[in-house]
Amino acid sequence: MDEDVFEVPGRTEYLYLVQEEEAQEEVQYARHRHYISPLLVLSRRCVLLILLCVLALLSLASYLAYVAQTLPSGAAQVTTSCGAFRGRHINGAYSFKGMPYAAPPVGPLRWAPPAPPLCRGGVSDAGRFRSICPQVRPLKAGGKVLGQEDCLFINVWTPALQPAHRLPVMVWIHGGFLHMLSGGEPGYSPTEKLAADTEMVFVSFNYRLNAFGFMALNMLREGSPSNTSGNYGFMDQIAALKWVQENIHMFGGDPEKVTIFGQSSGGTSVWTMMMSPLAKGLFRAAVDMSGSYVYNATLEQAESDNLLFLQRTGCSDPSCLRRLPIADVLKAIPWQEFPSWAADEVMDLPLRGHFVGPKAVVDGYVLEAPPFEVWEKKKGNYNDVPFVIGTTEQEADFSPRAENISSWTWGDYSWFVTDKLRSFSETLPSDALELYPSSARCPTAQTAARSAASPPWCPTSGSPAQQRPRQEGRRGSGQPGYRYVV
Repeated sequence: MDEDVFEVPGRTEYLYLVQEEEAQEEVQYARHRHYISPLLVLSRRCVLLILLCVLALLSLASYLAYVAQTLPSGAAQVTTSCGAFRGRHINGAYSFKGMPYAAPPVGPLRWAPPAPPLCRGGVSDAGRFRSICPQVRPLKAGGKVLGQEDCLFINVWTPALQPAHRLPVMVWIHGGFLHMLSGGEPGYSPTEKLAADTEMVFVSFNYRLNAFGFMALNMLREGSPSNTSGNYGFMDQIAALKWVQENIHMFGGDPEKVTIFGQSSGGTSVWTMMMSPLAKGLFRAAVDMSGSYVYNATLEQAESDNLLFLQRTGCSDPSCLRRLPIADVLKAIPWQEFPSWAADEVMDLPLRGHFVGPKAVVDGYVLEAPPFEVWEKKKGNYNDVPFVIGTTEQEADFSPRAENISSWTWGDYSWFVTDKLRSFSETLPSDALELYPSSARCPTAQTAARSAASPPWCPTSGSPAQQRPRQEGRRGSGQPGYRYVV
C-alpha cells in the first residue's frame, strides 16, 4: 500500500488519503477541533425573539424622540430668519420674549451701528425677557448701575400665529429720557391680554441708552461707515423695525400694517423714525405721545460738549473706551456739569443757562435736519405717513417736582412760574400765565383742582388777575404752602 501525504498550513483542515489496491476507499481523518459560533446553533425561535426585542427598542427610541420634540402644554414655536423660538400661550395670546434682533454691541461693536444677530441652531427659549440695556436708576451720578450690553432683544405678543391672519401690528418704543427703562418694563409694555383683547400683534424691544446709545464724539467716527457718531440707539430702533418687516408675518402680523407708537422719549424716537431716511418704508403710521421734536444740537456741538465725558474716562483712543467696564462708562457721564445729562430736573421749568444736554443730534446720517425743517423745506427722504401727535395728560404728575403739588393754589402756581421763568426775562412769567390761565371751578375754596403741569387752575378766591403771586412757603422758610423738593 502506497501512502501519499499532502502537507497544508497549520490550523487548517487536512486529509490523509489511503488507497487500497483491492478496494479504492478514501478515508478522511480530522486531526483538529472546530470552534462554532453560538449563533449558528440557536433555534429559529430564539432568533425571532431577538429580532422582536430590537424592533421594540427602536420603537421606544422613536417614541421618546417624538415626545422630546412635542411642545409642552401652553407653549408655542415659531421659526424666524434667525432660528426657531419657543414662546408661551397665556391669557388668550402667544408671547415670544427675548429674541435677538442684532448682535451684542460689545467689544468693537460698542459705539458702532448694529450688526446682524448671531443665529443659533435648534430651538431657543423665548419665555422670558432678557437683560435690559445698561442704565442708572435714579438718573444721578450715585444711581444704581443695572443691565448688560448684550441687550438688543425684541418681544412679540400675538393672538394668532398663522401668517394668513395678517393682523395689524403695533410697535411700542419705550420712553425713559433715552436713559433708562426697557421694552419689558412692568406696567409699561404690551401684554398677552392686550393682544387678545385688541386682536392685534404688539412688539416691543430694547435699544441702547445714555452714553452707550447716544454718545457723540469725534473720536468715535473712526471706522464709522457714515463718518458720524452718536444716535446708536436710533440705529437700533431701525434695525428692530427691519426685523419686524422680515419676520412679523410668522407671528400672524401684516408687515404692511405696522404702526409705531411711543411716549416721552419713545415719542421723540417716533419723531426720529418719521424723519430718518434710514427708516423710510418700515411702517405705515405713527403716534407720538408727549415726545419732543426739538433737535437743537449739531453733531459738532454735541461732540464738543461731550469732551468732558472723554476727559473723565481717562481714555485717549477708541480702543480704550471700548474696554471700559460698564460702570466706568456710566460714572463718566457728566450728570450735573453743564451741559447736564441728568434728567432728574426734566419735569421742572427751565432756568436760564441750565439745560439738559442733547442726546439726539442732527448727524446728517440718521437725521438730515430738524423735523420742522425737513417738513417745511421738503428736505430729506422722510416717511410721509399718517402721524398722530399728542400730549399725555398730567404726565408730570408721574414724578412731580413739588411734594404737595396736588394742593397748590393759584398763588402757589403763579409764584412757581414767576420764580423760574423770570431768569429769561421780566415779561415771560406773565406771558406764560396768560397762556395757561385758570378756568376750572374748584371743588373747594382751599385747594386747586389740578397740578401745575396740567392747567387750567382754580383760584382760591377772585380771579387770577386779582391775585398777587404768593412768596410764602418757599423751600426752607418753614411756612405753609409751596414746598419745592430738589
